[in-house]
Amino acid sequence: MRDDLPFVLMRGGTSKGVFLRAEDLPTDRGALTKVLLDLFGSPDRRQIDGLGGADKLTSKAAIIGKPVREGTDVTYLFGQVGTVRAEVDYNLNCGNLTAAVGVYAIQEGMVAPVEGITLVRVHNVNTDRVIGVEVPVQGGKPVWRGDFAIGGVPGTGAAISLDFSQAIGAITGKLLPTGNAVDMMDVPGVGSVELSVVDGANMAIYVHHSALRMTGIESPEEIDGDTDLKTRMDAIRRIVAYSCGLREYWDARQAPSTPMLIVLAEPADYRTCTQGDLVAAGDLDLVVRQYASGSASKTLAGTLTATTGIACRVPGTLPHRIMAAVRGNPARPLAFGHPSGVIYVEADADCRAGAPPQVRRLAVQRTARRLAEGRAFLKEAF
Repeated sequence: MRDDLPFVLMRGGTSKGVFLRAEDLPTDRGALTKVLLDLFGSPDRRQIDGLGGADKLTSKAAIIGKPVREGTDVTYLFGQVGTVRAEVDYNLNCGNLTAAVGVYAIQEGMVAPVEGITLVRVHNVNTDRVIGVEVPVQGGKPVWRGDFAIGGVPGTGAAISLDFSQAIGAITGKLLPTGNAVDMMDVPGVGSVELSVVDGANMAIYVHHSALRMTGIESPEEIDGDTDLKTRMDAIRRIVAYSCGLREYWDARQAPSTPMLIVLAEPADYRTCTQGDLVAAGDLDLVVRQYASGSASKTLAGTLTATTGIACRVPGTLPHRIMAAVRGNPARPLAFGHPSGVIYVEADADCRAGAPPQVRRLAVQRTARRLAEGRAFLKEAF
């Protein structure tokens, strides 16, 4: 029996997580969930009695273990720890924290550093997919200082490249779970809704802002303050979850994370929800707002950035249609405006008639760094 755990607190992209060694934790998911809720101080909106950050972007656990799959370096189990609900969701991956996984693996001696760039092959066990993390290394140590800026994180850092090209079909195993690039679905309480369901590095539902009577540039606070809007959003998520084989998962949770809803809008000027900086329409391909787990996100998840990037390259999807109508379909990094700024993705796919799309490149750049390390003390021994 033990009531303490060694931990490392890390930022990866626009997320912050508590990093733990798999060997220190129970393998049974039920027992693991109890430990994580205790560690994070959940359920409690402030998570005052634990390490949680009182926000879904900062209430995350990353459990790192030895490789179990050939051609990989580490395993990475992600846990989205509930704040107001006593739940830990394992049915998704956090792409932002994946950047920190690469740094952590080198710093902890799990991967030997290679001068210049060290490739860490991360096996995300939630989705059973592999993400390549390219970490800059100098003098045998990861470089975290640099001049690369990302929306939603003050200052700059060293760019870390995430390769999501092998992460397609993370939840259902299929890029287009319904078999179509676009569908019309009758949603109780909402009506007939045109949407695209794309399962890339995470599973996303795309709808145009007009379908929800939104402007598309609402702040997370505005979305979270509109109970009727959130009810309509969850109704769309539920009908898609049911139609894509996720009924049992959905019904077992109070605040399911999957599938995530992405509200799309044509480029428009707006100000960030963090510093009030101007995001200019001319710099964007799409404006996006992400919603899941009962609240809107202040950013766009790394996995959903990758998913949206590949969706923009598949003819017929709503992201492809809206983007093409606004700025064409150039072979350059795509820019998506989220509440905290702009995120970019390099996406390229071979989309031939009569054949499933083949992803050729899908890369997102993030920054990451170690924030603290120590020993956490639990209320209950395990």
